[in-house]
Formats: sequence, C-alpha cells, structure tokens
Amino acid sequence: MRPKTRLDPVIKLEEQKEERKLAEMAAAGRQVRSAEQALTDARSRAEADHRRSALAIDWQITEMAHARALVDVHSAERAVHQAHVVATTSREAYRAVHSKAEALRRVAATRVEEILMARAKAEAKELDELGVLTFNSRSRAA
Repeated sequence: MRPKTRLDPVIKLEEQKEERKLAEMAAAGRQVRSAEQALTDARSRAEADHRRSALAIDWQITEMAHARALVDVHSAERAVHQAHVVATTSREAYRAVHSKAEALRRVAATRVEEILMARAKAEAKELDELGVLTFNSRSRAA
C-alpha cells in the first residue's frame, strides 16, 4: 500500500488544474476546427459565381452580395487566427501546469520510496534483533 505524504493534497489540486487546462485546450481545439470550417464555408460562398443574364440592378445586387461574401471571408480568417492564438495560449498553459504536476508527482514518488526504504530497513533491523535474541536464548539454554 502506498504511504501517504504531505504532498498528496497538493498533487491532487495540481491534477485538477491539469484536467481543467486539458479541457480548455480541447475546447480551444474544437474552436479552431469550427473557425476553419466557417472559413471554408465562407470561401466557397465567395467563390461561387451567381451572375446570370439579368438586369443591371440584379448584377449590382449580386456584386454587393459578393463583396459581402469577401468581407465574411476576411472576418472568418481573423476568427481562425484568433482561435489559433487561443489554442496556442491554452496549450502553453497546459504544458506549464502539466510540468508542475509531473514534478510534484516525481517528488512524491521519491518521498514514497524513501518511506518504504525506511520501513524495510526498520523491519530488517527488527528481524535481526529477533534473530539475535533467539540465538542468544538458544545458546543460554544449551
């Protein structure tokens, strides 16, 4: 059984932070994919040619719609860029929290090993003392 250390509650808190940052990083990844899909959709709408034989007013409306589609493409590009920035920031935050939690886990593992070694040493010493007592009691009895 793993002995308890004073670091266990700290490790638990850091692991909770790590899980939250991982969830934030996943949400940022989903946001990037969503923004990229919106950009793809906006580009396909902007590339579509809706001109046909019609009156000049219809052509003007089509040109205005095309201009609006280009504006939508630019705003979708900005959204993708912003989503990438958020994802990068989230990834860096997760990396920092993960490395801190991992360092605490390593320190706790070292401490647990020290405790187990001390227990084993104490048990070996006790068994040696029992062996000496048994040997001495047999030597006196003989």
